[in-house]
Amino acid sequence: MATSTGDKTVNKVALCSAIFAGFAYVGYSVVRTAFCRKLGRRDGEGYPDEHRLYFRRLSQTTQTDVLLGNLDMSGSGKVILRPLTVQERIRELNLRARMFTDTMLAIQGSGPSPRHSPLPGPRSLQCSPWSSPRILSPVDVRHFLASRSTENLSGLASHGGHGELVGSPMRRRWPRRSLRRTGQTKNRSPEVKRGSEEEARKEAEKLLRDGEEELRLRLETLSNRDRVITAHEAKSLVALLHSNDELLLERTLTTIGNCGTFSANQDILREAGCLFRLQNLLMYPKANVQHAAVKALGNLALNQENQKELKDAIPLLLTFVNKENTPEKLLLSALLTLSNVAVLPDWHDEFYPVLHTLYNMVDSGSPQVKLQTLKLLVNLSANEDMVPSLLAAEAPRRLIYLLDPSTNDEILLRVVTLLANLTTISKELKLDPTIDLPAEDKAASPDTMYAAIYGVNTQEKMQSKALVLMNQHRNEDVRFQARKMYEAIKS
Repeated sequence: MATSTGDKTVNKVALCSAIFAGFAYVGYSVVRTAFCRKLGRRDGEGYPDEHRLYFRRLSQTTQTDVLLGNLDMSGSGKVILRPLTVQERIRELNLRARMFTDTMLAIQGSGPSPRHSPLPGPRSLQCSPWSSPRILSPVDVRHFLASRSTENLSGLASHGGHGELVGSPMRRRWPRRSLRRTGQTKNRSPEVKRGSEEEARKEAEKLLRDGEEELRLRLETLSNRDRVITAHEAKSLVALLHSNDELLLERTLTTIGNCGTFSANQDILREAGCLFRLQNLLMYPKANVQHAAVKALGNLALNQENQKELKDAIPLLLTFVNKENTPEKLLLSALLTLSNVAVLPDWHDEFYPVLHTLYNMVDSGSPQVKLQTLKLLVNLSANEDMVPSLLAAEAPRRLIYLLDPSTNDEILLRVVTLLANLTTISKELKLDPTIDLPAEDKAASPDTMYAAIYGVNTQEKMQSKALVLMNQHRNEDVRFQARKMYEAIKS
């Protein structure tokens, strides 16, 4: 009996629960419908296009788009969210992809012609077994636009505004010397340079006045042993260079020249202001002091940082080459120093005015002068920017005779090396003598170095001389350079 009563109670509770749940669901539905109608749009109202905004959330390969509907312009701040349908999403994505594609193809095709298009690649969006569409990403676009400099754009505009390229971009031309080497920024500004040089001069003169005797004793110590010097010792040597004692000057210059054989000393002496004072001493009225200054400068020139400071010294050194009555020892030292300066191409353009003179010295100089001149010419010929002017200058009259196997080996090696450099670079650059040889450096047509090598009556002779040297000469270096010369002339 008790069990039956318990079952009836459970059934009643379950029934009541079901009834209450039903009423709750119905009430919830009624309330939801009532509130949604109030928040929803009224009959006859639409969603003007100007009040629609699109938001996109990107999550790897998933894209979710939501249409933000009518914005309540009454100031209530109400916003209605309505999702896009699948068809609307697909249509919107296709439209945006097409707009992005059209923009990128327009940028890629902005060159003057397809042949000069800055970004090579398939122009079509059609996929094929050999190519697929190539559209830039936004990052690529930034890099591409940044690479368009105003210089490139102005270069196109300068040719009539059509953007056509004049001549082959691989072909070099030397219409003017100013176009060969531009933008030299190795020197400091003249004002800064003069200020530092003046300050160094005053410091050295004060040091000399305050302790000349002590400086002389220090010079004795440095003269007796070659070693790496200290910064203070370098300043002491520079101070002695301001002395009026000719013998003291010459001895100090000799000591500096000996110390300059150490690479560490080359830097220390430069920082002490030695280069500036040596350049001034090149104009000293006594030849023995000039000679010592030239030799010291020659040792210090074998330093890359020092060479940046030597531009003003080159014209002074070239005056010794141009003078007819220069003592041979001084001339040899000047040529040696210039050869050391010409190891690097920094100041090669300072040598254009003396190329005719250098070739003439190969003809008329003593064996020592001839050898040192050829060493300088070999250094200059290693720079392809110098080759057109070297070919345009007046050639040595006895050039063909210098290729005789009986010529001194040292001289012959330099002559063959010079010709090998000129012919090899001329071949690589495909120089045309009618347009590539600079007019300001050009001698009369039959007398140029180009005519001496490639002339109608000389090319076969040059080739024959080179053939003999490459096969028969006892010096391996001569044979090697002669082969380079032969192959360049033959081709």
